[in-house]
Amino acid sequence: MVASIHVVPLDEDHLEEAAALVVERYRRLRAEVPILPARYAEPSTYLPFLHAIAEAGPGVAAVRGDRLVGFLTGWLIPSFKGRPSSFSPEWANGAELRDGRRIYEEMYAHLSDVWVANGHLMHLVSVLANDRRGFEAWNWLGFGMIVVDGVRDLQPVDGPKVDVEIRRADVEEIEGFMALNEGLCQHLAAPPTFLIDDEERGRAYYEAWLKDPEKAIWLAYQDDDAVAYIGLGPASDDASTIIRDEKTTSVTGAFTREAARGGGIATALLNRALEWARDDGYERCAVDFESMNSPAARFWLRHFEPVCYSLMRRIDDRAA
Repeated sequence: MVASIHVVPLDEDHLEEAAALVVERYRRLRAEVPILPARYAEPSTYLPFLHAIAEAGPGVAAVRGDRLVGFLTGWLIPSFKGRPSSFSPEWANGAELRDGRRIYEEMYAHLSDVWVANGHLMHLVSVLANDRRGFEAWNWLGFGMIVVDGVRDLQPVDGPKVDVEIRRADVEEIEGFMALNEGLCQHLAAPPTFLIDDEERGRAYYEAWLKDPEKAIWLAYQDDDAVAYIGLGPASDDASTIIRDEKTTSVTGAFTREAARGGGIATALLNRALEWARDDGYERCAVDFESMNSPAARFWLRHFEPVCYSLMRRIDDRAA
């Protein structure tokens, strides 16, 4: 007979076992995706994160007998998409693999009550891509996927030869860069993504990008017109923690005009960017993208291995 699960408040005494649960999952993922950073396979990497998040807000632990079999906590965010929210990063939740779905369900039933009572009605959670039972649990709890994080090595990717000129952008090419980035914003705001970016970015913002030696913008030209771009820089602070590393470069943006798609331009741009990353001493490239951005998702999934999924659930305002 399997012992029952007891859900209790998460406290400092649970954190070492919690880190061990995260590490077990990560080591399994890294066995499948060896290019991932080694340092996230060590419990000592997570303990400072866990101490900080445990002090910042509520959390729960699932205990079976005298063993910790799961934990769940998250940051309390004043506003995400205009609503008070809670966010559990991929290292702020975990459960034993063999019974992960039930453990997550039990923990969320307890912690969601606290989140909602405090007015946090938007719930976000990230899980490692190999946590299939966990992913299934969150789906059944009403969560839908919104963002995918992927990584790859820096070896060239296969693609057709294309009649396109690719060069690294400088300040003199700022107009082409700005126009393509505006195209990206319009694409993301359109169906089915509906991602609205209302942040004001003036010319100085783009100039700073182009002058930053740690960042690179590559433009693809056809008949002297800039038809596509890709940007790379240091590991993104907005991406999942497990890809953040000094040897990781992140895709900061990419867009190809609709009329120029399907001919291999984006692949040629990616290859040029990967060449730059190799020369600059990086070991891996990461990307994060909206799962509902179908054209982008198809491209990135051809060339990158998913390592983290982020999901979201919006609670009815009347529940509070």
